[in-house]
Amino acid sequence: MNIHPLTITVSAPRAAVFNFLADIENLPKWTAGWCERLMLQRGRWWALTAEGEQVVDMETSAGTGVIDLRAGPSPDRFRHTPIRVVALSTRRTLVSVILIEGPDETDEHFARRRELLQAAADGLVKRFGGGEVHTPPALAELGLN
Repeated sequence: MNIHPLTITVSAPRAAVFNFLADIENLPKWTAGWCERLMLQRGRWWALTAEGEQVVDMETSAGTGVIDLRAGPSPDRFRHTPIRVVALSTRRTLVSVILIEGPDETDEHFARRRELLQAAADGLVKRFGGGEVHTPPALAELGLN
């Protein structure tokens, strides 16, 4: 199973960053090439994505800074993407995203999602007027396989 953590620091207050990311209607604004648009149909959010039409859902907690983004062809086939938003100072915020391989997902497909996450991270740094994307070394680079 592939798991890819990505950490971003942005030059903005935590509340502004959390409120932007936690608003499901902002997905097309920050997920780069993954989500083109959202539609509310039959009480569920549907996204036109790079992977086709998908149901999307979020569970958020402003107090803890947790955003659980879920997406998939149906609710019983959701892939989970946990996001954590933490204040580093009054004007600096850390965003941690963990990309988790879905069941039956190929390595190539996961690599494409990883590329899209990287583009989204770069976009968040620009959107919030500065910061940095911190990509951890691969486990093989650390001598861990």
